[in-house]
Amino acid sequence: MLEESDIDDLHCEELDSSTQSSDDGDNVNDTQTESDEPPTQASKRPKMSKKRNAKQQSMFVFSKTYVPICRNLPQSNEEPGPKDLGNIDSTSTALDIFSLFWTDDVWNTFTDMTNLRATQTLQANPNDYYAKLWSPLSVEEVKAFFAVRLSMEYAVIRPRYESYWYRKKEGILFQTPGYRKYFTRDRFLAIWRFLHYIDEESRDKDDKLYKVRPLINKLISGFQQHYILDKDLSLDEGVIPTKNRLGFKQYLKDKPVKWGIKTYMLCESKSGYVYNLEVYTGKSNNDASYINDPEIGATGNVVYRLVRGFENQGFTVYMDRFYTSPILYKFLSDKGIDACGTVVTNRKHFPVEIIRKKKELKRGESIYVAAGNLSAVTWMDRRPIYFMSTCHDPSETTVVKRHEKSGESIEVTCPIAVACYNRNMGGCDRNDQMAKLHRSRRHYRWPRRLVMKCLLWSAYNAYIIKCCLKNPVQPGRRARTFLGFCDNLILQLIGTYCSPAGHRGRSSVDGFTRLQNVGCHFPERPPEATRNNTCVVCRTKFSHFAKKHPSVRRADNPHSMTKTVFRCSDCLQYICIREGSTCWSDYHTKKEFWR
Repeated sequence: MLEESDIDDLHCEELDSSTQSSDDGDNVNDTQTESDEPPTQASKRPKMSKKRNAKQQSMFVFSKTYVPICRNLPQSNEEPGPKDLGNIDSTSTALDIFSLFWTDDVWNTFTDMTNLRATQTLQANPNDYYAKLWSPLSVEEVKAFFAVRLSMEYAVIRPRYESYWYRKKEGILFQTPGYRKYFTRDRFLAIWRFLHYIDEESRDKDDKLYKVRPLINKLISGFQQHYILDKDLSLDEGVIPTKNRLGFKQYLKDKPVKWGIKTYMLCESKSGYVYNLEVYTGKSNNDASYINDPEIGATGNVVYRLVRGFENQGFTVYMDRFYTSPILYKFLSDKGIDACGTVVTNRKHFPVEIIRKKKELKRGESIYVAAGNLSAVTWMDRRPIYFMSTCHDPSETTVVKRHEKSGESIEVTCPIAVACYNRNMGGCDRNDQMAKLHRSRRHYRWPRRLVMKCLLWSAYNAYIIKCCLKNPVQPGRRARTFLGFCDNLILQLIGTYCSPAGHRGRSSVDGFTRLQNVGCHFPERPPEATRNNTCVVCRTKFSHFAKKHPSVRRADNPHSMTKTVFRCSDCLQYICIREGSTCWSDYHTKKEFWR
């Protein structure tokens, strides 16, 4: 916790990691962290309190009177939900909705730039293994490649890409033969290596995100074009897991994902639809579109960059204590944007008169002060928790359920701002949970990591639009989940694509049908084979007959012990192949092949 520093005078990355942890959604419940307690008490620091009090009087005058603001909001007939969908309706497929964001231009750009990157690599290094084997990439192959990569994130998770093409006979349990149908191992790794969205040699590299910036900007434009947000929004940060050598990589020790790329997201509270986002790249940023208002500090500028465009439209932004400050809330209120969230007590201009020790209030009690429509509330749960809001009457209360240590459920009084915060703060967390990268492979390069995260953001937003068009819960059927949506998207992206390696050799009219059920059981004659090997089928039939008819002489057994030099290349069992014999087909098609 920061003791005496003013948070607004610092950059985001200069905050202590315990302040950055921000409770990851910061929902108020019985498991509040110790960081929600005030770091210092006014009684222990009289000089500091007086100094801060003098500062507060110059800008905010807190009292017991709350004065709400009545804004003249524009009338709109548009309901929250999808818009400008063209021919998309409730019968549209997952790929049709996904194509609202990943348009044909995106697929064509990936195809052209990946082919260009392979050509540039071959020119720079003629001995590069993957560049020497490169063949031109098609749009259909790019779609199939992304489908396979998406399946590796959700369906089949292996530690390394090479593991998906595992073919050792003794490890048949670990084989995933479906991947070999669409890509060979070297072809997949070559595409993954050369995958690009921009031309490396003709790009201004001042921007740290120059490799993925055009893709991110295009997707954000699509996210905002095809959806109307509800009035309650959630603003929080997420972490894209990675451990690459990267200048703007972050370490957050209290997060579930401790190492990675930090992103600030603005999502709809109800659904988790991501509407706007910003990737954190460090202190300096030369983008002219960035706002640098010293009044609200570096963190406040992040908030306003995300919510810019929502002025005087009736939106309420919920955020946690990492962002909340009286100055920021006053700034947003003047712009016509309401805000609500938890706050730490050492923020500049925070009213120190409502800071309380743990034993000074009983559970469910609250106190508040207000300066116009800006209210500060202290609510006692298991420890004091502090809130600020510009849209909730601090005197208005409701009831929430809490569990005692004995396990009994009780009703506790709380301010209305607390209940609204708990209900609406989880939008970013919901998106982060659903559209997450399940595994951080160390041989990822960070631009590809961001590309995959963009793919998942697009897929989740497409799923939200699908749920708006058609209720995911249908009578007599299982609810349609995001994982099921991804399964359909994967199959539709692949379509009829099949690896060219499967069509080698002499062509035939019905070659694809002929190769569908080949299997891996082929006859072979190993070098160590002798004339003394007995057919396993004939031997088993002879043995079963002898057990059932012990009185029959061995010479009268109707099943002969046939010798053979051929065996199955996969089963490693010797089986006779002769005229009139069914031993080979019996062994490979019958469970009890001796009958």
